[in-house]
Amino acid sequence: MMKEKKGIGESIKRLFKDPSSLVLVLTSFIFLGLFVIYPLIVVVFSSGFDSWGTFFSKPRYSKALMNTIVSSSLSAITATTVGFIYAYAINYSNIKGKKFFRFIAFIPLLAPSVMSGLAFLLLFGRGGMISQWLYSNFNFELDLYGLPGLWIVQTISYFPLAYMTITGVLRAISPNLEIAAQNLGARGFKLFRTITFKLALPGVINAFLLVAINCFADFGNPKLIGGNYSLLAVEIYGEIINNEPGLASVMGIILVIPALLVFWLQNKVLSKGSYQTVSGKPVSGLKRITTSKKTDAMLFTFNSLISLFIIMMFGITILFAFTKNFGRDNAFTLDHIRKVVFSSSSPAVMNSLVLSLVSAVLAVAFALVLAYIIVRKPFPGKKLLDFSAVLPIALPGTFVGLALIVTFSKGPIILQGSAVLIVIAMLLKQMPVGYRGLTAAFKQVDKSIEEAATNLGANSRKTLTTVVFPMLQKTVVANFVYAFMKNMNTLSTIIFLITPKWVVAAVSIFNYAETGTYYWAAAVAVGLMGATLGTLGIIKLIFRSKVKIFDF
Repeated sequence: MMKEKKGIGESIKRLFKDPSSLVLVLTSFIFLGLFVIYPLIVVVFSSGFDSWGTFFSKPRYSKALMNTIVSSSLSAITATTVGFIYAYAINYSNIKGKKFFRFIAFIPLLAPSVMSGLAFLLLFGRGGMISQWLYSNFNFELDLYGLPGLWIVQTISYFPLAYMTITGVLRAISPNLEIAAQNLGARGFKLFRTITFKLALPGVINAFLLVAINCFADFGNPKLIGGNYSLLAVEIYGEIINNEPGLASVMGIILVIPALLVFWLQNKVLSKGSYQTVSGKPVSGLKRITTSKKTDAMLFTFNSLISLFIIMMFGITILFAFTKNFGRDNAFTLDHIRKVVFSSSSPAVMNSLVLSLVSAVLAVAFALVLAYIIVRKPFPGKKLLDFSAVLPIALPGTFVGLALIVTFSKGPIILQGSAVLIVIAMLLKQMPVGYRGLTAAFKQVDKSIEEAATNLGANSRKTLTTVVFPMLQKTVVANFVYAFMKNMNTLSTIIFLITPKWVVAAVSIFNYAETGTYYWAAAVAVGLMGATLGTLGIIKLIFRSKVKIFDF
């Protein structure tokens, strides 16, 4: 019996014997080295000692840092809490209208987070509908600008992200342990606290992580409703506008530290216990233990209040989009939609659609290639490539955009002002999610199937396209849908990269809202959601049961 030879030398020999694999590995190293590692190095060296000194000598910047930590932490905690209760109500209670509640949680994913800020202004701003009603009837002046408003908006904006993460974990929990605990005397809150919540902890921590990273990087909402409560992302934007890349780089590096700390804490907590619930023991016929009628009533009320708030925010946006000037002139009109959605002079929605589709396709294709070579091909530097692939997900979008504009606004490679840089920025933020999902999927596929194709004469490229891809089609399509939706809504990552020619819908919403042209901002938001829904509908028609989008 011959033993398989191992070692770096053998790995290199095998790689050179398979030109297709060699090309894929080298291309992956070059791309991630050029657009992930190199920009990080440039940002670090762009932050000179003078810039660090300026940052620490001005109280304004330290205050912005503290504000960022406080607001992001509060928003992440409340969004995760709301997401958990919302998901628990849908998965563990007998409340009515579960499909409706799932649909409501899906709606915010169609719009950029800055749209929540816009809707908040339309409802609770100084001239907002509810603010005006309170002042007219009770002489009460509502002022939610600053931390209170930002806290509310970020909670509503990002709770669907927490809900999606947590509901996946709750669905996967086997009822075996819960039933066993109940048979041993655990009931009600004790059962929830000792079994259900502990098994759901990975989902809760991951949800907190995702929300915190998004809050750290959030730019649009703090800029619109933060008032004098300045955050680092807003300060970075200001320094870029003022042509101070050194100071912006310093703040970008500091913005990354809390994000990396969150990742470290996540791994630390999850490494302390076992959360495995899926085993070989049969569970068919077992029904999950659900909540009492009293708890059902409370959960239904909670979900209804959250849903009402979301409906109000989207409803007011639609009203502004289809009336001349809602509150002053409520006459129905399509003028705003024609002017800022279908006009050739306002291509923001079309730009978003084109750039998002291109970036989503490239992100999933690159994630597929990366997962394939990492899981299937032995080569030196695999751990470095894997680290480089997942690193962008730990970096706030604001920092990714900052690193790209600082690096590629001057030689040797100049990409500033081009659509290429926007596509790359979108790709870098969404590719790691697809990479993680496809890596897990590859590990579930028996390697012998690919070996059989190789023995029949197929090279790596042909094996990947004709054997591997068809087996992973559902995962690939699901990741494409996710990447497309996130790209359509992104703002923080590309705010530094857009130009008048390549302005996108999320940026237009922000610009119109900041200048007080709320009806145009609302029209772009409605156009963006319409374009997203239409594209997802076409994807559903093409792939049918292979992808779940509207299955609430």
